[in-house]
Amino acid sequence: MSSKDPYQYIIKHQTPAGDDRMIQVEHQYSHKFKVTVLRAEHVTKGAIGDLLDTPDPYIELFISSAPESRRRTRHINNDVNPKWNESYEFILDPNQENILEITLMDANYVMDETLGSTTFPISCETIRIGQTKEVPFLIGKVTKVFLEMTLEVCSSTDLRFSMALCDKEKMFRQKRKERVMLGIKNLLRMEKGRCLPSSHRDVPVVAVLGSGGGFRAMVGFSGVMKALYESGVLDCVTYVAGLSGSTWYMSTLYSHPDFPTKGPQEINQELMKSVSSNPLFLLRPQNIKRYIEALWKKKACGQPVTFTDIFGMLIGETLIHDRMNFKMSHMQDKINEGQSPLPLFTCLHVKPDVSELMFADWVEFSPYEIGMAKYGTFMPPDMFGSKFFMGTVVTKYEENPLHFLMGIWGSAFSILFNRVLGVSSSDNSGSTMEEELENIKPQHIVGDDGLDGDEEPRKAGTENLEVEEEYQKNAQASWVQRMFTAMISDSTLFNTREGRAGKVHNFMLGLNLNTALPYSPFRDLMYQNSVEEEESVVTDPDEFDRIYEPLDVKSKKIHVVDSGLTFNLPYPLILRPQRGVDLIISFDFSARPSDSSPPFKEILLAEKWAKMNKLPFPKIDPKVFDREGLKECYVFKPEKGYKNCPTVIHFVLANINFRNFKAPGVPRETQKEKEYGEFDIFDDPESPYSTFNFRYSNQAFKQLHDLMEFNTLNNIDVIKEAIIDSIKFRKENPSRCSVSLNDIEARKYFNKDPHSKLHT
Repeated sequence: MSSKDPYQYIIKHQTPAGDDRMIQVEHQYSHKFKVTVLRAEHVTKGAIGDLLDTPDPYIELFISSAPESRRRTRHINNDVNPKWNESYEFILDPNQENILEITLMDANYVMDETLGSTTFPISCETIRIGQTKEVPFLIGKVTKVFLEMTLEVCSSTDLRFSMALCDKEKMFRQKRKERVMLGIKNLLRMEKGRCLPSSHRDVPVVAVLGSGGGFRAMVGFSGVMKALYESGVLDCVTYVAGLSGSTWYMSTLYSHPDFPTKGPQEINQELMKSVSSNPLFLLRPQNIKRYIEALWKKKACGQPVTFTDIFGMLIGETLIHDRMNFKMSHMQDKINEGQSPLPLFTCLHVKPDVSELMFADWVEFSPYEIGMAKYGTFMPPDMFGSKFFMGTVVTKYEENPLHFLMGIWGSAFSILFNRVLGVSSSDNSGSTMEEELENIKPQHIVGDDGLDGDEEPRKAGTENLEVEEEYQKNAQASWVQRMFTAMISDSTLFNTREGRAGKVHNFMLGLNLNTALPYSPFRDLMYQNSVEEEESVVTDPDEFDRIYEPLDVKSKKIHVVDSGLTFNLPYPLILRPQRGVDLIISFDFSARPSDSSPPFKEILLAEKWAKMNKLPFPKIDPKVFDREGLKECYVFKPEKGYKNCPTVIHFVLANINFRNFKAPGVPRETQKEKEYGEFDIFDDPESPYSTFNFRYSNQAFKQLHDLMEFNTLNNIDVIKEAIIDSIKFRKENPSRCSVSLNDIEARKYFNKDPHSKLHT
């Protein structure tokens, strides 16, 4: 049986209505148009103008349909026969009308003057593919401008179009499997041989998930990772995925120069010191000005900036202050030999006019690639944020630092920054973060493009370089002042949410998207739920109602926000069929109304999302809470015959046995020990574990850290048993999580009807 990934060559979609109309993400080749401005002859300002002044000519090129639409040469002083020999490139859509506008300009001190213009239609009729052609253009009656032009087909793109895992991740999985096999044998060394993997095929893929929840999630996840590391379970894990607060801990861990040689214990001690000080000192005016001046460099080169950039700097200086230049791609050194699990991070792409509960695209970040599995579109990390058109980079920027991504991943706190600072109106002071986020509409946070829009051509004089430099300095000072005023003004910073969402250039600009991709090729192969089961999952008809809608490929920028705005667990990263995960160990640090409240809200949303995307997911029975009460963890197994479904171990944030035991099986004895374990997470109104709290005393840090370390270690046998079951299942089902192309009806992936295309 072939185990080829059907998405390696096929990128199609079954519409949610269930009909047989297959619609694809279509990649079309773009054209690269190269222009060299050679020279001009007999440049004139007219008979009278030439008597008064000799022209200082330059050329402007403009193609309105191109993403980088405007180019200009340098100006040459006092020359009527200038020679420039300056070359430029434009990426064009051959299906659009592309007109080159050529404008001859005269540089002046006060206002540049237009001397004349002409146009040239760019097409295969006017210039053949592969041909280099010199064309003279008459401007006015006597002036000639000479251009050399070449039109080429872009046969390759900078985006990768496939649902298959990238080659680097495949190589990582091979190397990691060797280490996981050894790790499982060490973890289960007391077990009989039949429980151990006898070949690589028997090695299960285990994933660890961390939810959002601000510093509460970050600190809790630090205790989890310490327990997994020291118990040997982490050696059996292939993926670690995080959302919002958990990504902050993962960033701290994976950016640390001594990890993985140094384990979480010592790194967590450093983290405790980092979060013990008041974060407000970072908002002193001198610091804010420094942040904004750093962002000016980003804006000046053409990248959008929002308050999320500022928030990312604050988080970065709090958690990785000595590693502010660390990049996502640098994490490859931590995993290339399979020495650590592959870290996965996430955010959402949202639309300004649609609730993120109804529509959101999950964006996936790994040290190897960033992209959206929904569209089968990925790029290397150093290209995220660059300008793309039709899959080709038109402007490459420096890779964003990790702290910028940390700001995006946890941008719910950027959106509710007033609550982070403790500045809140009286009508919402008692509400939880989750309740406030439910009332936020995307249009409230995306703002407008006023501060980061595409620059218009400069109208003032450009002849004097000193004047031009002074203009640029004044423009920078003006922008910095406006941003600084916005930051320190109560009315702007504390009481509005506009401009709080992250913003990047749309890497799918110009692509021909007909609709979104399915995550799963198992539509007709997987276990089918009964009508009653489907209805029990779907509780709110508006949730995920528009998840099948495609991204707007005409929008120059996209807005990216905290994934917790839709649901607070990063299951979409792990449920990709290509990853073939057998066991998911999930840690949910989400806020609940009380310590005794049912802890299944987020995982039920994940279950609903999975079923709407036809992804295998075990049945989540919330009635287990009525039968068994609050526990440290719950196990949800797939039903018999559900071959491709993972087992889920769902850990929740609960202080149960930790109150009486300082370690598994070791009871508390002294009064001090008993007092240390006696605390509530959500019931105590004075609890330091509010989602909005960004300062943890050493005591608060240690208690939450030790609680989650204890809960994890207290259930190591549960994890071991699940790993053994996964090994047995793989031995009994050698084709586990593999898909044969023969298993999938070809007609469901190929639609020859040209009228089925949906133009976006």
